Amino acid sequence: MKMKMKMKQLLSVVLVISLFIQLQPLVHADEDIDFNEMFAGAIVLSIGSANAISDNTDLMIDENNFRITPFIKNQTTLVPLRFISENMGASVAWEAKSSTATITKGSKKIQITLGSSKLKINGLSYPLAAPAQYKEGRVFVPLRVIGEAFGKKVFYERGIIVISDLVMPQLGQNTELIDYLRFVLAPFDKDPYTGRTLSVEQIAKLEQSVVLLESFDREGASLGFGTAFAVGYGLFLTNYHVIADSSSYLIQTGKDRYYDVDGVVAYNEEADLAIVKTSIRTNIPPLRIGSSLKLAKGQAIVAIGNPEGLQNTVSTGIVSGIRTMGADRLIQITAPITNGSSGGPLFNRIGEVIGINTMGAEQGSLNFSVPIEYAGSWISVYSKKSFYNIQVLNQDQFREQEPTEPDEVTEPPTPTEPIEEPSTIPVTPEENVHSFPFIVREAVVDPAKPIVYAVNESESRIVAYNYSENKSTTVSEIFNRPPQKLYYANGELYAIIANADYSSYRFDDMQGGKVVVFDPVTLQVKDQWNVRIDPYDMAVDRKGHVYIASGSGQWTNIISYDRQTKAELSAATIRNASTIALHPAEDRIYAVNSDTSPRDMEMFSLNEGKITAGYDSPYHGEYKLSTIIGLTPDGQYLLNGYGGVFTATNNRESNMQHAGGINTFDVMTSDPVRKDLFFTGKGQTISQYDTATLKVTQNFRTKGTLIELLQTGNKLVAITKISTAGAPMSQYAVEEIL
Repeated sequence: MKMKMKMKQLLSVVLVISLFIQLQPLVHADEDIDFNEMFAGAIVLSIGSANAISDNTDLMIDENNFRITPFIKNQTTLVPLRFISENMGASVAWEAKSSTATITKGSKKIQITLGSSKLKINGLSYPLAAPAQYKEGRVFVPLRVIGEAFGKKVFYERGIIVISDLVMPQLGQNTELIDYLRFVLAPFDKDPYTGRTLSVEQIAKLEQSVVLLESFDREGASLGFGTAFAVGYGLFLTNYHVIADSSSYLIQTGKDRYYDVDGVVAYNEEADLAIVKTSIRTNIPPLRIGSSLKLAKGQAIVAIGNPEGLQNTVSTGIVSGIRTMGADRLIQITAPITNGSSGGPLFNRIGEVIGINTMGAEQGSLNFSVPIEYAGSWISVYSKKSFYNIQVLNQDQFREQEPTEPDEVTEPPTPTEPIEEPSTIPVTPEENVHSFPFIVREAVVDPAKPIVYAVNESESRIVAYNYSENKSTTVSEIFNRPPQKLYYANGELYAIIANADYSSYRFDDMQGGKVVVFDPVTLQVKDQWNVRIDPYDMAVDRKGHVYIASGSGQWTNIISYDRQTKAELSAATIRNASTIALHPAEDRIYAVNSDTSPRDMEMFSLNEGKITAGYDSPYHGEYKLSTIIGLTPDGQYLLNGYGGVFTATNNRESNMQHAGGINTFDVMTSDPVRKDLFFTGKGQTISQYDTATLKVTQNFRTKGTLIELLQTGNKLVAITKISTAGAPMSQYAVEEIL
């Protein structure tokens, strides 16, 4: 999803421009400037900045490399070829052998070769102001030549570049508007950490990493705001109460840039902490994390927050005391914490974050901060992950309650209530809980042995873990990137690995990855082949047909392959990062997308491994959808994590029709061997359903928070994440349920 220029940003732009018009006449004093109209269809860049605007939408030039910026060399301005071309609606192909880029738009074909002082337009040669250059893995070309080759007007002043269909003399006459664009597009600076004592003024400059986090209800009305700060590129730490009971969020920086929030990555309600992830990877630099363990009374501190919406207000004070409230430890400070400051960073005098400001009392100047150690394990884990591999949680648990509408014609589906209160359900016995000695990314279960095959996130390898013996039995080789997905089928273990991080802007010619097939006993690689997409999700049928969906490229591909010949059998269009589920009859695949609002489901018909047809759900927003889907073991119903039950037929007229509701869930598992029951899970509760009635027949309580549910025949195990009081890190475990 792209980061859009939000309405209040546009209003502020209009306000600023209106003031400029009053203070300094333009070429036509009676003509107001409409920012949207002026920059419609235009590309706006700034020398040395990774930030850009395209058709009034804020973008990163390259989300994977913030060093891809326009630059000047030998008095010639050079811009990234692919970004410019694709934002003009052209396609770019790269031929490595001749080092030639071919840009195609309509009937126009432009060819540029590295080092050449000429370019070709439809076969005719034209001189270049400077040869195309290769930098940071990207091709850069002279600004004016590429702009004019597309028939565009090019504007340049004081580092601001505009490529547009319009001539913009009024922009050149408006010093304040150029200043505003320079401000909006200004790059962020990495914190020059020295370990030395800083002045308050120096610590205040770290405000670039502190943002305002606003929350909204399901109708888009603002519910309030708090503060958050960057702990990774696109990851922001805040208070749980800032994101609770909300449907969506927006981040605003002090540079007046706005980012949609993709969702909540992790939370701890008791500690009042949460980490959120933006929809695109930002270049806001993470703050340096320190320690609160050696704090002393009287020690000087600095806080940054947004009290009453006054963005990035800096406050100073001292540590008043270290307080213990129950099992929790809090830092008492004199710096004020008021409405809007919640979630802001607390700094020591060397510029390290030592706490997260959480609450203050109106009387008595009692203000408290949560020690940074409470979020330390999150920061350690997620800062090491690539942005596109960080998954957000099911957001339904954070949303405000659905208002009741007694007069509605269509009643919402009624969930099946658990047969017991969660507190009365016995927790998994200690002897059935087996801890993994590593961070688990993905797991599947062996159908015949007490073995879980799990991806060791830290080592980028697969581990066979025998949970009855509490030990790893075999490990695979180490891969250059962690496998994204595992799948057990036909006596073989499958894994998919992408060549690079997933990105909506990694289009077809940039994508690639591989399918790896293992011997489950030895975890030796039996076979592998390259695929032309960034593999994200997979399924394998009983005849050895492998189905792979891409995680990159917006409108991208789902492709089928023959396991034995490794040949590509067919392809169809799908949204990137869609979750797929193979029907028990293996004659169709269902999918739900993750990057549109409202979400949509679709179905692909299969015939001998070939995708023969596809169509969308008959609904578009009438029913809420999560990214979690599954099928009942008899194949009659398609289930969505939001609680929706939909028909799963081979007839377009009756397929994907809403049929009712069950409890919301984050994980689901079923096995055609046991057609009479299936399982869903949410938090620490597993529900067993009767397939015929879709009623809960039994509940189970896990020791940890559910990550995966794995069923094979009569066997059910759960992969969980267990947090223990006093332990510095959570542990991953396999819990034997049945």
